[in-house]
Amino acid sequence: MIEMPGAFHTATDDLPYADDWAGTPGVRLKLLMADIEGARLAVRILFAPGVLLPPHKHTGEVHAFTLAGEWSYLEYPDNPPSRAGSYLYEPPGSTHTLKVADHNKGETDVIFVVYGAMIHYGPNGEILAIGDAESHLRDWPEALRAQGKPVPATLPIGGAMRYRRLRD
Repeated sequence: MIEMPGAFHTATDDLPYADDWAGTPGVRLKLLMADIEGARLAVRILFAPGVLLPPHKHTGEVHAFTLAGEWSYLEYPDNPPSRAGSYLYEPPGSTHTLKVADHNKGETDVIFVVYGAMIHYGPNGEILAIGDAESHLRDWPEALRAQGKPVPATLPIGGAMRYRRLRD
């Protein structure tokens, strides 16, 4: 008999944000889960009003749950913006440029569940970076340490939802 692990729970408000994530002012990210074998991750991101991210492409599907604020994709002006209470599905292969509404009074709060990788492009279509479960698992604790913030002791990691201690 195969023993399945129990569910993983974390109080997301207790996890620290890495500020200016990936060198982008106004973007704060916390890693909720990283499954390297399953090629998926979950993050909660706070965006300052007016933030514009570089274009990026998803190799897998993405599920986005907007908790506060408003944002949209520049490539799809006819689609309604994502606002508090919205759910957005992005199919594999989609490419877009995320723009947070300038008129927001506070931060836009979104939970993203990402399958596969995100390929970030520069202004001439060059690849700037590739983000996935493994890179987030490496970069988020590293960013927290650099900012003098505590790194959580454990996160759910791996295809069988094993809980591993993050490196000190």
